[in-house]
Amino acid sequence: MFSFHRPTARAHMVFLAAGWSVAVLAGAVLTRTPLNVSASVDQTPVVITIKARQFHPPLVTLRVGQPATLVFENLDTELHSFVPKDLLRGVNLNVGGNGAPEFGEEGFKRVIIPPEGRAEIRFTPLRPGEFGYICDMPGHQMRAQIVVEQEP
Repeated sequence: MFSFHRPTARAHMVFLAAGWSVAVLAGAVLTRTPLNVSASVDQTPVVITIKARQFHPPLVTLRVGQPATLVFENLDTELHSFVPKDLLRGVNLNVGGNGAPEFGEEGFKRVIIPPEGRAEIRFTPLRPGEFGYICDMPGHQMRAQIVVEQEP
């Protein structure tokens, strides 16, 4: 287990390049997990494609307490990012793929996805609600939403 008080994007990239995913615990402690570890619950990844400066589909629905995997595939020839508003605040997560994740004092901030790149984010939603996300690259006005529903 590796712990950092103020993680840097460079430190995260070292782990990703070494074949490990990065897990964030309350925004300050990082652990490493092999990328080939499978989830204990069968789940179908939700694939969100990025094309022509749009997220497809623009609305995704998840369930509280059920493990989720969001896969962002950038089909454009320019950088894009996934910037969640409050969805991942205080949530343990793993980031895989060839994107560049960024972390701050409050945890996961965003992942920059290269052209024809892919980012995978594995987490379990903790609370219901409607959570918007954006691409914050200059000039990009891309918005979409994730709805987390309570178990019936």
